Amino acid sequence: MINAMIYKVFSSEKNSHGFTLIELLVAMTILAFTISALLLAFVDCQLLNESNNNLVIATNDAQYVLEEIRSTGYTAMHNFIDNFDPLYFNNLRNERITFPGHNVGANIADITVRVEWVERGRNRNVSLSTQFSR
Repeated sequence: MINAMIYKVFSSEKNSHGFTLIELLVAMTILAFTISALLLAFVDCQLLNESNNNLVIATNDAQYVLEEIRSTGYTAMHNFIDNFDPLYFNNLRNERITFPGHNVGANIADITVRVEWVERGRNRNVSLSTQFSR
């Protein structure tokens, strides 16, 4: 008898056609967390895309400088490096190009080009190295 009364209370016609307020709140909470996670992933992807784009730009700038050094000829490499303006490029924020540890010997030149820039308040850098022979 008690089971029949409980069944009637919970299975009335009025309650059997929709969601309860608790069910709606739980569903909306799950949906809000899901949308928040998707937005966070989207923002992270945008930041990663920007970082990768900056890395490609820096690598291209370093490659360009190495090609310029190669085109000057072996005897003029040292002069090119000594007179290079470190602020010549401005493709990135606070971009600066240096030549750490370059060595132009009698027959072989070891050249390293380092590109430094600032990205979201952090200092970033990339280096390319090569050897040129006479």
